Amino acid sequence: MFTRRGGFLVFGGIIMISIGFALMGYLSLNTMLDSFGVSPQVNSTTTGVPADNQGIGIMDFLHFYLDTEGTLIWFFILGGVMLIFSVLLGLPFYRLGANPKSIEITRKVSKPKAFAGDYVYIEVTARNKSVNQLPTVEIYDAIPEVFDLILGENFIVTQLNPRQTITYGYVVRIPIRGVFEIGPTKVIIRDRMGFYATEGEIITKTEILVYPSYEDIKKLEMIGKKRQLGVLFGFHRTKIKGMGSDFWGIRKYQVGDPFKFIDWKAFSRSGKMMVREYESEENIRVIVLVDSSVSMGAGLPRNTKLEYAIRSAVLLIHLAFEKKDLVGLCIYDDKIRNWVDITSVRSRLFQFLESLAHAKPQGEADLEVAIDYLLQRVKRASYIVIISDLESHPDRIIKAIRRARARKHNITVISPFGPWFEIVSHQLSPVEQMVGHAMVEKQLGERQNLFKLLRRYDAVSISVGPDDFLPTIMAQFNRMQRQG
Repeated sequence: MFTRRGGFLVFGGIIMISIGFALMGYLSLNTMLDSFGVSPQVNSTTTGVPADNQGIGIMDFLHFYLDTEGTLIWFFILGGVMLIFSVLLGLPFYRLGANPKSIEITRKVSKPKAFAGDYVYIEVTARNKSVNQLPTVEIYDAIPEVFDLILGENFIVTQLNPRQTITYGYVVRIPIRGVFEIGPTKVIIRDRMGFYATEGEIITKTEILVYPSYEDIKKLEMIGKKRQLGVLFGFHRTKIKGMGSDFWGIRKYQVGDPFKFIDWKAFSRSGKMMVREYESEENIRVIVLVDSSVSMGAGLPRNTKLEYAIRSAVLLIHLAFEKKDLVGLCIYDDKIRNWVDITSVRSRLFQFLESLAHAKPQGEADLEVAIDYLLQRVKRASYIVIISDLESHPDRIIKAIRRARARKHNITVISPFGPWFEIVSHQLSPVEQMVGHAMVEKQLGERQNLFKLLRRYDAVSISVGPDDFLPTIMAQFNRMQRQG
């Protein structure tokens, strides 16, 4: 309740009263000794100066003021009492008007849904609902630690008159995806002299949904629609002979062919019935499985394996929509966290992004659960892209892949390798680097053994690090497009 200044005054008053009573005790003791004929004498043995030549000392000074009706005693006692009462008497009046609940807080955000890396303007409005003036009010708006405060401050120190409203704002940058809450708001009310302070928390929270970063897609779009084969971001179509619009070739007429496809010019030249054939594009079906287990949360801050997996999933989904392919999404650990059914409707992109935004590392990965869930909902053969660090039971991974291959699904495993995300070599000593390299070699050997087992079922398995994660995803999507 008391501020440092108020507490200092109360403590000072107590000290002064203590000194006054101590002097009063000294005076009483001196009077009692005089009544018994005993009076403390100052001699030359203690000071080294003859008693007649000592002059007025400290004791003489105290005796003079103590004997003069206790002037010094009452100075300390009354001064201490006045200090204490000057603080305590104002406390009831302060408490009558200082109530944090009398302040109403409302908050507005410029974008309740944003992409990672976006800037968001936050406006806070404080209203004094009471009829009392609040001389000094401090308002602190709590923001998540991962937010970067770019412009302004998330607090204000002001004065609020009765029924007055004040507004302030600030700009933050949200670097990572997820669901975040702004708030609560902390309010501190101080009196005009700074003796008292009341602190309270106003529970007003605002939720912001942050989608995964769109930067990778923007870079892809900048390259343009006409991308060449063999470049990292290749543009490919799967063509089959059918009912499309691009010319394929000419063949002899067969019974049952539609008359509209007969090439009459070729008939006039050769006298034989010929039919024109056209190219037709075939849409592929891609299902993205994202492992969101605890182990996927490892890595450098803001660049964990899960964050790279989500960026890769966003890029893969965008490419599928761009090529008019069918795409679905499954986020799993030891249970299914999110499922977005297969679609080719681009307007449903935000449904995918929202599911990925809610992903957080939890539980233990169980690929069998995800594959069983998928097989119940997807009957046709598809391309299944599994993005997982494979740090779970190898036997269950093999069983899951075997079941998917039994249903004619094509499997691609993009596996972020833990040490490549976690070890920063320039921050390690030579000994630590040697130990780290030994651990990496051991884990790579175990991983290669698992990949050999997966290759028995024609599953493509690739280990990736932060630098080659996205290029690998692009290359594998191009491969699926060529296979059709």
